[in-house]
Amino acid sequence: MISAERYWTRRGVVAGLAAIGGIMPAVGACSTPAGSVAVPDFRVSADRDDTAAAQRAIATGRPVHFPAGQGSDRDGAYLLRELALRSGTRLSGDGATSVLRAADARTRTAIVAMSDTAQQTLTDITIQDLRVEGRVKETGFVEHWNLIWLSGVAGVRIDRVEIAGFTSDGLFLGAEKQRVTREPRIIRDVIVSDCLFDGVNNNNRNAISVTGGSDITIQRCRFRRCTRPNMPGPIDFEPEPYRFYRLERLRVLDCDFQDCGGNYGQVAIMVPDVVAPPRDILIAGNRFRGYRGTGGDVTVSINRQPDAAMPSMRCVIERNIGEGGYGGFHIFSGKGVTLRNNSWTGYSSRSFLGFAMPSGGVMDASVADRFSGCGWREGVALAIYKGDNIRVEGSSFTRSGNGRPGSAPIFLGPGRIRRLALVGNDLRNNETARGLVTVERGTDYLAATTQITDNLLSSGQRLPQF
Repeated sequence: MISAERYWTRRGVVAGLAAIGGIMPAVGACSTPAGSVAVPDFRVSADRDDTAAAQRAIATGRPVHFPAGQGSDRDGAYLLRELALRSGTRLSGDGATSVLRAADARTRTAIVAMSDTAQQTLTDITIQDLRVEGRVKETGFVEHWNLIWLSGVAGVRIDRVEIAGFTSDGLFLGAEKQRVTREPRIIRDVIVSDCLFDGVNNNNRNAISVTGGSDITIQRCRFRRCTRPNMPGPIDFEPEPYRFYRLERLRVLDCDFQDCGGNYGQVAIMVPDVVAPPRDILIAGNRFRGYRGTGGDVTVSINRQPDAAMPSMRCVIERNIGEGGYGGFHIFSGKGVTLRNNSWTGYSSRSFLGFAMPSGGVMDASVADRFSGCGWREGVALAIYKGDNIRVEGSSFTRSGNGRPGSAPIFLGPGRIRRLALVGNDLRNNETARGLVTVERGTDYLAATTQITDNLLSSGQRLPQF
């Protein structure tokens, strides 16, 4: 697991962003690595596809190799239907030319690792240097037909894998057994690195879905053309409404998102009110471009109002770069959320904190970001609706809004806002907006708790007095 401290000490944002490009490896030699077994060597004449041969290879307990171009499909791809992994399984190939494909249009899942009981956990699983393909162009969207389905696993490494054309989720990490009954399962110590998730036609659910787990890292991955308009987004941490779920120590680092969609968020955390709020989250160094959806690039909701008794989520969202999306961040609800050194450019809608609804609101939240050309359609760059102890400090706003009535870099209200601080922000160069802060006070808005100091304004501008 990578801590926030180690991450930013070891590598700065420049190095992190430089790692985004060119992450798939060059195709290596097609010979079987020493100590591994090759799937074609286990094929028999009665096999209708490559599942049985691969299953026999796994049964040897040795690493299993898929040599490029030697599968049973006409183009040399390996045809699989629910290839079952066990503890210690290691699958490898020769890079993107080693193609593992869903066997036909009726195949729900290509690769699965699922423990039988809550006490059993499958451990030490590696999938690397392969391409895994679904058949979304043939089947269209089919929910719950997840291309890779892991449930009850620990110590998983997925490296340099292309996951493409999934009909539902590309990679599903399920902290439950749901095919028979709803029972808890372990998801722990999972690292997904240097992978490509390509939805092909945006007619899928999510690239990665996580219903629960701890020590989960997604790093240096690319996401392309993922998610249909009525599904969450490329990465979705979303438990079902059962109390046994937990989300702890989550990392999304140095990933690149382009031409993706969805209705909730490109990196989304959505927790039902019966599930404990997630803890220890770092979303850092990512790049978002060409978003086609109606959510935020980063979205968080715990579906309840936080209070003093609730532990801090320790959620840090930093050093991300977003361009041309709908909203930079949508923090519906949460406690202990820090946004800093992010850059949001050219968004049609607003970023916001603490949505004004019964289950919305933030506590102990801060923003120190750059907003440029944001709110060009809706007129607002940053909205704060509802919360307690919110600080916007050292942020800059340039060319915000659209000049229409109510347009402004910052919008406040109409929910209850307590202990609000607007300190040291640069609000110059927003001439197209009619005001700098638009206020809609709720009935119990407490003006005495507001601190507005040291903000930079253009000549003749001033902030409202509360």
